[in-house]
Amino acid sequence: MCQLCDENVRTLADFAVIERPAETLLGLDWEGSYGQAAAGSVRATLKTLQARLGRGDLWSGPLVGLSFNDRAAGFRYFVGAAAGEVGDTDGLVRIDLPARRHVASWHGEADGDVVGHYGRMIGWLASQGLTRAAAGPHHREEYPRDGDFDGPPILRLMLPLE
Repeated sequence: MCQLCDENVRTLADFAVIERPAETLLGLDWEGSYGQAAAGSVRATLKTLQARLGRGDLWSGPLVGLSFNDRAAGFRYFVGAAAGEVGDTDGLVRIDLPARRHVASWHGEADGDVVGHYGRMIGWLASQGLTRAAAGPHHREEYPRDGDFDGPPILRLMLPLE
């Protein structure tokens, strides 16, 4: 089963606890304000990596976005792909991630604002007695490799758990 699929999540509005294995990602770093991100800087970074790697095929893994909310007026964002799926590594940043559990939910065109969706996820995990991980990355997002980053956001939202 691909990383974008999960038989425990039946509809876009459902939440599930899923696991991701330890992995090495190669990609691009971005750092800036929330305003810059809202204006399209993060999307531009996603599009840059997608153009560099290609749109992939049916079996290509996702583009993985990691947010580190450790700046007073903004955040750091990394977008990458599994190291084994990256040919030319020149100029790319490497991140090694441990295995980790996440609460996850698909976000589609009809699901409204991404920030609001994260808010619903946070409420759900609290109602389940789960705790978000304090150490970063603070959010993980998985985008289809062939995604349209000029259109409405379609991605898997994930919050790391303790």
